[in-house]
Amino acid sequence: MLDLDLSTIIWEILNFLVLTVILYFLVFKPMTKRAEERAIEKAALRAELQRDQMDARQRLEELDERLINLDEEIEKITDQAYVNSQIQQKDLLEATREEAESIMMEAVSEARKEQEVDIKRLQNNLVDTVISISNATLRQVTPAQVHDTLIEEMTRHIWNMGRTDMRMVQNIRESLEERIPTVDLEVPRELTPEQQLKLLNTFNALTDKEVELEVAVRPELVSGIRARVGDIVLDNTISAHLDSLRDEIGQKLETLAKPDNE
Repeated sequence: MLDLDLSTIIWEILNFLVLTVILYFLVFKPMTKRAEERAIEKAALRAELQRDQMDARQRLEELDERLINLDEEIEKITDQAYVNSQIQQKDLLEATREEAESIMMEAVSEARKEQEVDIKRLQNNLVDTVISISNATLRQVTPAQVHDTLIEEMTRHIWNMGRTDMRMVQNIRESLEERIPTVDLEVPRELTPEQQLKLLNTFNALTDKEVELEVAVRPELVSGIRARVGDIVLDNTISAHLDSLRDEIGQKLETLAKPDNE
């Protein structure tokens, strides 16, 4: 038979229990706690992973929606850009057309101005030629009686001024107040003594002074007499009538040269 010592058995049992308790607190409990913590961590990681997956799925859905909307936005932007380009192209064409019309109108205006200048120059040349020929012709064909008649008309006109145009008489007299009483006469040929005397008496009466006559011969006057009294010029010559005719012809030619729509 085995010789078993009860105390030894109890002691062994106690040692085993103590060892078991020590192992439980030192080994199994920490391992269990770590296992629980790892399980909690895994659960948290799994939950976080699920959240990340849900977020990723939601972001993918949003991205897909944005891509769909982006296509629509791109189409809208493209359509708007096309419309804007058409508007800009139309505005550019309109501005170009207006600029071209402006340039053309300026060119036409300049051409008309140059044409008017050329026409005016030709008209003046034509009038000058006509007047020059007329002057030369009248010098040859105008009889002396016309010259004498024009001088006689001048004297009658001056005597009549005292009755019909006293203001002119007063102006002539005032213009000689601070001047030497000289009357400058221009005639196409020499005056006769009778004409000089008559003219002297006439201008003495006109100026109410004793005047001196300064006579200059100007053949280009053709016939008649031109007198300067102070600031006033009295002209009754064929040349003056030709100058007046020159102006009338020039105005008539300008009227004929103007377009009908002006």
